[in-house]
Amino acid sequence: MIDAGQLQRFKTDYFGLQQTRYLPLTKADLTELKASEKEVIDRVIEQMSDWSASAISNYSHKDMPWMASKEGAEINYELAFYREAPFSVRNYGEEIEVR
Repeated sequence: MIDAGQLQRFKTDYFGLQQTRYLPLTKADLTELKASEKEVIDRVIEQMSDWSASAISNYSHKDMPWMASKEGAEINYELAFYREAPFSVRNYGEEIEVR
């Protein structure tokens, strides 16, 4: 995305630590997202936007898919179906949404 001119990467100082930030240069196409999916994304951004990288790492390492995977191994997508609160956001009783 950087090579295609869609994303800019820059480094900044954040409380004495170097931070890599990414700035989108093109508008995202959200037409493929359901309203409930966008709502989840917005909620996660609101929850974690002020968290440090280590706080996000500590949080994610308590999630079942990470705990069930060997270190350095790819996390199996199917493990997402075995997640529990507060990590799981899927409502299996919801009706199929129209995009």
